[in-house]
Amino acid sequence: MAATKERVLITGGLGYVGGRVVSRLLASPDRFDVCIATHRPLDQAPDWAASLNLVQADVSDSESLEAALEGTETVIHLAAVNEIVSANHPGLALRVNGEGTFRLLQACKAASVQRFMYFSTFHVYGPSAPQTIIEDTPTRPVHPYAFTHRLAEDYVNWFRHTGDLETVVLRLSNGYGYPMDASVDRWSLVFNDLCYQAVANGEIVLRSPGTQHRDFIALSDAASAVEHLLELASGGWDDGLFNLGGECSLSILQVAQKVAEEFSRTYSREIRVSAAEPDGLVSDKPVFFSIDKLKATGFQPGGEMAGELNGTFVVCEQKLNLQGKNS
Repeated sequence: MAATKERVLITGGLGYVGGRVVSRLLASPDRFDVCIATHRPLDQAPDWAASLNLVQADVSDSESLEAALEGTETVIHLAAVNEIVSANHPGLALRVNGEGTFRLLQACKAASVQRFMYFSTFHVYGPSAPQTIIEDTPTRPVHPYAFTHRLAEDYVNWFRHTGDLETVVLRLSNGYGYPMDASVDRWSLVFNDLCYQAVANGEIVLRSPGTQHRDFIALSDAASAVEHLLELASGGWDDGLFNLGGECSLSILQVAQKVAEEFSRTYSREIRVSAAEPDGLVSDKPVFFSIDKLKATGFQPGGEMAGELNGTFVVCEQKLNLQGKNS
């Protein structure tokens, strides 16, 4: 007797992280029945997703959410206003990241959804977090992107506490890797920006000394963690909170050097990396973003940096070609 597929609805499944999560789950067609919820018109879906199961839904529209959730067992919620838009439009961030998550949770309860996975951010810990960050580290967000995600976390935890849903919050560190298509507007992210500079300009120029460290996680690992958590039996999500990082602390300058090295191996030509002079104003200490709690469930990051970088180079070339056609 064939096993029943789990119907998974992914909000933000056409985005930077969401696209890679969709791609990962589609690789297990006997296990998951994947549906992508997007607010954009369905005829504007990128080529890679055009033949997939798409449904138009908006977190500000309860009726569209209820229709999208019909028959859904698990929701993976990635739809959110990013940090740049949040800073420029904090009211929008509140409506989408905070109130939108609450509205989606309400719709999930009404539709008898069983499980709810929410992608939050390490930014909820704030800039004053200690060098080692665990899930019990106090949260002190100071940015609309961070505190609207923290608000959304509280809503998720409320529904978990009342027993309406089995939920988990993933506090993602800095993801790196190739998007599913060149139209994904996340080129301000460190790895993406530096890869684009390398491909477009043949050099990498940092606007700072690049001494500040961040924890980085490959998108392949972030997607793998989602699949791993979905495979866990009921109760395997512990208290519903996990840090999701890559155990990879690098300075921005080190990232630039790694991008340059991989570019050189791939294209057989050297590129220059330049940075501002160190000013001593930014800490150069590594970041320890602990994922021990997640690893205790059996997850282990792989950190496939070369593959992610080369995939990003390819998408950068696609982006340049699109710009050339539109110019």
